[in-house]
Amino acid sequence: MSRSRPSGALTVAELVRFGPLSGARTCAEDHLDRPVTGVSLVSDLDQARRCAPQTAMVLHPVAAQGSWALEAALRFAWERNASCVVAPVAVPITGSTPQLAERLRMPLLSVADPPRLALDLAVAIADTDAARDRLIARCAVLFGERSSLRGIVGVLNAEVPGAVAALRTHDGYLLAGRAAAGRPHDAAPAEGRRVTVPVPGPDGRPWAVLVAQLGESAPAWAETVTTILELARAPLTAAGAGLRLSLSHQAGRDRLLLETLLRGDTSPPREHPWPDDAGQPEPHAPDGSEEADGGGLPAEQLAREAGWPVDGRHVAVRLRPARPGTADLDGVAPGVIAAWQSGRFTAPLVAGRDGWTTWFTGSDAEHVVRLVRRRLAQARIPLPLSAGVGEVGEGVEGLRRSVREAALAATAAGHLGPGTVERYGSLGPRAVLAALPVTEVAAAARTLLAPLLDDAKSGVLLATLAAFLDCAGSTGAAAARLGVHRNTVLGRLERVRARGVDPDAPDHRLALHLACHALLSTGERGTG
Repeated sequence: MSRSRPSGALTVAELVRFGPLSGARTCAEDHLDRPVTGVSLVSDLDQARRCAPQTAMVLHPVAAQGSWALEAALRFAWERNASCVVAPVAVPITGSTPQLAERLRMPLLSVADPPRLALDLAVAIADTDAARDRLIARCAVLFGERSSLRGIVGVLNAEVPGAVAALRTHDGYLLAGRAAAGRPHDAAPAEGRRVTVPVPGPDGRPWAVLVAQLGESAPAWAETVTTILELARAPLTAAGAGLRLSLSHQAGRDRLLLETLLRGDTSPPREHPWPDDAGQPEPHAPDGSEEADGGGLPAEQLAREAGWPVDGRHVAVRLRPARPGTADLDGVAPGVIAAWQSGRFTAPLVAGRDGWTTWFTGSDAEHVVRLVRRRLAQARIPLPLSAGVGEVGEGVEGLRRSVREAALAATAAGHLGPGTVERYGSLGPRAVLAALPVTEVAAAARTLLAPLLDDAKSGVLLATLAAFLDCAGSTGAAAARLGVHRNTVLGRLERVRARGVDPDAPDHRLALHLACHALLSTGERGTG
């Protein structure tokens, strides 16, 4: 720490956490944020009447004797705006005394040797930098003993007085710590101050933000906390890299196992041995057989050994980004999996090429739809998702079919926006449309319907044409769907025909219907 900065007064909380009061018994622990600028060893109550403000009032055993002596000292301390009262541990503190201290908002502590404590407090108050340096050194040692994000941030919350710390991603997702610390860009409460320190990833680019909300806004204390947060950056980067590596390894194993399970194959052969928990290939049997590394074992058996529910009635779920291609799926996968699994679901959430797959066992499809909708709405998932839900399937074969259904339903849901959950059983023939390469069809549709899309009312005309084709050429049904009069639909269709599009030609209808579906699915609304 720099010695050129203003030191600032220590607080009672600091003296309790890492100073001479660390061994004291706290009887009334509210308002420990009071600054301490001096110490007074009180040998009689008359001396307590003359106590200076912001002073730690330490009662000599002689002054603490007699009935109501401690209560009187508390009242004098309150009148003189003292920082705290320290009593001898030999003096019994009855139930009414802590209550009085709490009402007066006066911290009350007890120690075994008050005279010795008064001397130690005087030394600490005289050199606040030394006291805070001890806190910084203690935190640095504890950081080195922790290997997880939660453990490192936990040191901050346990050791730094009056600080509430959290590790968050730049978009506000909580990785570790307490939500009360707030998001990096939130406005700090008026009575306190927020300190933020960027945490780089293994590649040196910003990965997360370490946030600490302070109970007091003294510049010197904020600088001390900033130094401690900066010391935590390297351990957090290392822990984050280890977590990513572990999650990546586990995700790779889960993905390989799920693909093998859905194909109905056996486990990987000997030339691609199944990794053990440490990530190292298991040794082969001495006779060259596959049994030592798990090669040739049914995927169902390996799934059961991994704790996956594969027996019973399953309903598969497929999650996918609501806006495909806009996010790095590998980068957000840990956050998505952690947020989803905070619901304590039994089955894993397995990453795939364009989303994540999981399943529910022992539930009906409609119940799963409600669960997934609630989870997407409540969980702090780091990107917007849509979801598809398959139908109930029995055993592993039923799970395979339900996964295929969920994938089609998820594609259909993706066309309707974030948070949408589609059930395969509700799609009907739309399940076939969901399997179409919509982007490619939409590109061709823009060429086919270019004259219509150039119209000033192209959005209205496109919606009317789609409704007309959806209703098998019934203008009355199309008008009811659009909420307009039948003559309005007839007028719009005439305008469509005037643009060279004939919805009545039998050999054109299928192509036009697919073109409208593709354009509307990709967000094409035209104008008007």
